[in-house]
Amino acid sequence: MLLHESDAQSEIAQKYRVQLDAMTKLHDTVVSMMTAGEWKVQKTRGVNPLVAQTMMGLLTKAMKTFRSIQILCERGLYDDASALARVLLETTVAIAFILQKKSKQRMLMYHAYGMVQSVKMLNEWAKTKGLKRKATKAMMKQANDGLAMYMSKLPAGTNLKRHWSGLGSIQEAMSQLQGGDAMYATLYRHTSAISHASDFEGHSSIDDSGEMVWEVFPQVEGFEAPSYVARQLLWQAAHRINEKFGLGYAAALGPFRLTRKQMDTGQV
Repeated sequence: MLLHESDAQSEIAQKYRVQLDAMTKLHDTVVSMMTAGEWKVQKTRGVNPLVAQTMMGLLTKAMKTFRSIQILCERGLYDDASALARVLLETTVAIAFILQKKSKQRMLMYHAYGMVQSVKMLNEWAKTKGLKRKATKAMMKQANDGLAMYMSKLPAGTNLKRHWSGLGSIQEAMSQLQGGDAMYATLYRHTSAISHASDFEGHSSIDDSGEMVWEVFPQVEGFEAPSYVARQLLWQAAHRINEKFGLGYAAALGPFRLTRKQMDTGQV
């Protein structure tokens, strides 16, 4: 364990009990969307079963990432929680972007991009000493055939070399979503340093005598930022899916929507 980890965890559990309970209740509500039986889709315009299955997969990923963030927040590891908040952001963006319009096409683009990445990885293995044998002909054929299948269903000229949206980056994809530019400029850019290990100053400080102090212990203060962002992102992901398919979870999800005032002031 880190220094003072147990003490920090106990203090966080007491100080942020209401917020932690809110995280658990939101998580359990979204889990219920996935475990209460088959989805009763009331709105089918522009979607098909494959779109619904893709949303189920992305929502499953979002739930697990959210739970990981909560566990890290409970232990005062807020930088690591923030790094995962970026992962949750990208998952939520994928859901919102696919369901925004042309959902069937965008769903295929999302899956095709996964195949693009598989082909890229296998090509790298084939060029790397010690890994060449792992890139078997059968694996290469399977990946390329899968990519060709997806691309045959997409409009000619679809370019997925850089991002699953067909655009140049996630920034361009987010710019097409309401509030996306602000979210990119704040959360995404803030967590960039953490994700790329360029946040050195965040793990050390200078004491009164001028000596360097390495912060090899969790923090108690700082709970609000990653936890509130995670709650808002998971809510947005579940809400958008419910709204698009008419699943009937509006009443269950409604109480968990965070207002701007709550985000800014740290209210429950």
